[in-house]
Amino acid sequence: MDAPSESELSGEPELPPEIPPSANVPPPTKAVLLVNTKSRRGQEWFDLAQQELKKHGIEIEKATRFEKIDDLMREGREAIERGIPMIIAGGGDGTFNALSDLFVGKETVCGLLPLGTGNSLARDLGIQADVAQACEVIAKGKVVSVDLGYVNGTHFVNVATIGLTTRIAQNLTNDLKKRLGRFVYAVAIWRAMRKSRPFRAVLETENGTREFDCLQFVIGNGRFHAGPFPIAPDASIISGALNIYAVEGRSKWVLLKYALSLPGGHQVALAEVFSEKCNGGKLSTTPRKQVTVDGEVCTQTPIEFRSVPKGMRVVVPADWEG
Repeated sequence: MDAPSESELSGEPELPPEIPPSANVPPPTKAVLLVNTKSRRGQEWFDLAQQELKKHGIEIEKATRFEKIDDLMREGREAIERGIPMIIAGGGDGTFNALSDLFVGKETVCGLLPLGTGNSLARDLGIQADVAQACEVIAKGKVVSVDLGYVNGTHFVNVATIGLTTRIAQNLTNDLKKRLGRFVYAVAIWRAMRKSRPFRAVLETENGTREFDCLQFVIGNGRFHAGPFPIAPDASIISGALNIYAVEGRSKWVLLKYALSLPGGHQVALAEVFSEKCNGGKLSTTPRKQVTVDGEVCTQTPIEFRSVPKGMRVVVPADWEG
């Protein structure tokens, strides 16, 4: 009898072999289509996506639209259990975050239709928020393995955040997203900055322990967060590590400097911002704080977090190198 693997001993799923960006692995041609119609463009793209995918030779075994994420998750889980080679998911970052748990340790590939407001994961993968172009990528792109993050029992694709962004997430209602589009972020940030309060944080990683007053804490898996803003200038979804940063201090003027530095990921260069790369760690806060994971408030501190290198298979453009 073979000795048990590390993943079997830890209870974690064993990951399939990595598919690097340099590999030329074509996407599967058989898929199911699952669309979250509560995402910003979900309803209008559903029929058009089917037409475009079929035009490119993708066989859609089943196409279903959902309003409840639990129903979408159940359908996705059943498709993977049946051995469907590809799930084409339509939605925003919250949709892809919810589905990410299903793909860990599986051969099934995820094709993305970015139908949300920020679409940070799609930006990471070079997929435009255009139904025709996104469907063309799914049909003519390539399959690669990308990293995931993990926090308090759930995987995530982009970021887990505490502080200002939790306030922002609470202001990003579906109604505002549909009415204001990307301008909704400016409104939500302004409202959040007025109500944000500092908190005490203790961070433990393989790099050491640090204690500080904090207005915002970010754990980044990919390159982008809050829509178009890089987490750090060199952040990547295939680096095998997490990028973390904390906006230190108690003054709200620090938040203004931080907001102005977000384009290009230059916030990590501010004297008031602590940043590091790590494999994982622990964070506790006083008082306890809610944690926003890919735009959805889903847990609270204390948290344990880590990187899951090459945890999920996705379809990207043929010239994507990460």
